[in-house]
Amino acid sequence: MPTLRTFSLVLFLAFYCRNGDGRTVTLEELDPARTWRVKKLASIGNEAFSERRLLNEVLTEAGPWYAPWRAAPVFDPVTFEADLKRIKRFYESQGYYQTRVSYQLQVEPKNRLSVLITITENKPVTVAKIAIDLRDHRPERGEAALSELLPLKRGDIFNEEAYQGGEKVLRDFFLGRAHAKVHTERKAKVEVGAGRVFVHYAVRPGLKAAFGQTQIEGAQKVEEPLIRRELSYRPGEPFSVRQIQDSQKNIFNLGLFRSVQVLPLDTAEDAKEIPMRVIVQEQPQRHIKLGVGYATEDEFRGQAAWSRLNWFGGGRQLSAALKLSAINRVADVQFLQPHFFTRNTKARVSLTQAQEDEETYLLDITRLRPRIEHRFTPTVSGFVGYRVEWANLTDIDPATVAELGGVRETGFLLGPSLGLLWDATDDPLDPKQGEVVSLVADQAGAIWGGDFSFFKVTLEGKKYRRIASETVLAARLKIGIADALGEDPDLPLFERFYAGGERGVRGYGRRRLGPISASDDPLGGLSLVEGSIELRRPVWKELSGALFGDFGQVSLDSFDPPFDDLEFSFGAGLAYLTPLGPLRLDIGFPIDPPAGEQAWQIHFSVGQFF
Repeated sequence: MPTLRTFSLVLFLAFYCRNGDGRTVTLEELDPARTWRVKKLASIGNEAFSERRLLNEVLTEAGPWYAPWRAAPVFDPVTFEADLKRIKRFYESQGYYQTRVSYQLQVEPKNRLSVLITITENKPVTVAKIAIDLRDHRPERGEAALSELLPLKRGDIFNEEAYQGGEKVLRDFFLGRAHAKVHTERKAKVEVGAGRVFVHYAVRPGLKAAFGQTQIEGAQKVEEPLIRRELSYRPGEPFSVRQIQDSQKNIFNLGLFRSVQVLPLDTAEDAKEIPMRVIVQEQPQRHIKLGVGYATEDEFRGQAAWSRLNWFGGGRQLSAALKLSAINRVADVQFLQPHFFTRNTKARVSLTQAQEDEETYLLDITRLRPRIEHRFTPTVSGFVGYRVEWANLTDIDPATVAELGGVRETGFLLGPSLGLLWDATDDPLDPKQGEVVSLVADQAGAIWGGDFSFFKVTLEGKKYRRIASETVLAARLKIGIADALGEDPDLPLFERFYAGGERGVRGYGRRRLGPISASDDPLGGLSLVEGSIELRRPVWKELSGALFGDFGQVSLDSFDPPFDDLEFSFGAGLAYLTPLGPLRLDIGFPIDPPAGEQAWQIHFSVGQFF
């Protein structure tokens, strides 16, 4: 069986036996009077880390493969020598202290170089023992298991980042338990020959303390009481770094400041009360935003938005937006009242006039939606709201009406809404670790009145997990159930479930998965199943790629999740990370495309698919 080193040797020979003049040189042999450019840059022998990971550590770059017309980057011998040291230092930081790094330079036509970095990794050192010395401190209940909290464990390959992070874990542990003056030290004894390392942490927690008074700096137009009410702590309460972090987040979420710092003031070691300092930098309270974009489904779209922060004080926000696309035309006004009775509760009211131009119908709708939002914990939030809507449906084909047993075209929709969200992910825009579970329920009619009477419940779960240093496995499952509470027309056509498209099963066009009428319009359904499995990995700098499989189906019957009738698609995507989230391009292929439908779909959108 060929080994990885044998494969590396074959790669080495292939790398140098192509397109070159066969001359291998050292850095000293390069003619300094000539400008050398890097045609290729590669590595061999690196088994523990990918080539991409290693090349991220160096400054030397090769010309991009996708732009051969560009001039290749200039080769700088001094920078390259430093790069070799950077790679060796990187390996040492990962526990590989016996790694050897060498290089080969091949001269190619037109003053170009092919650069090959050769790695001999050898065995890493592992953690033989971790000791924690709690100086002048009597362990409390639960603190005996401190070692379990450390990112570095006995038997692990020694990693400097995890080793240094352990010191922070210990500091945060005691800072969260009213110890305001925590001093830590760390020491690692590395025995390279024996392949082991002994780790020692020393912690001096100091006395327990309480929060003192808080002074605020930088507030000019924003009143100080507004800032103080967002503080998660009160004078006299036990000191806690978690409360400080929550306070900083609460103040920043008001949207009134460019930056927020919540800091303890320096005090004596034996101080039992810690005064605090809040430093804010205000931003303009009026904003105007204009934007244009393109997505496959709604084509070119534009948006104009105006917002007024701290409207009449109290942190209130008033905003108005106009959005236009091939599918949706929306005019929306929203009012937000933060700190509604409690610090973690908000009241929101939105008034919307919208038009939705779908294949099945044209909907003109006026919506008034007041709701109360509450954050129960840092990961759990929810809302309770009420819907007051007037809907007018037109352009419905008679075949659709006949197959659904009738469609109510106009009327009032009145009823409550409920939502719960558990979000334990590490990044709301581009999660790489964690879980999300959401539940949304709507009901109309019955005791609420109106012309429509129905219920609708949607449950969705998402899971993200790193399966390698840079590879993320993402999965989701969505189930929906709806039904009329009176006659069949009492479930609005626009509240039915639809599947397919850039936010559904990507091998299908928008709403093209599921029942289709005789006039070729999507009928939607009363039960929905949708899911995806996706592998995501960086490709180059801010560019990442994905391989995915989607599945889904819609049933015309309620309480009938169509697991036995699923349709599948697969595909690939590219995403470019921006401050607004990833710009994404997906191409999906249905395994069994419906008659008359395309054998592939392209979707362009902003944000991760899920």
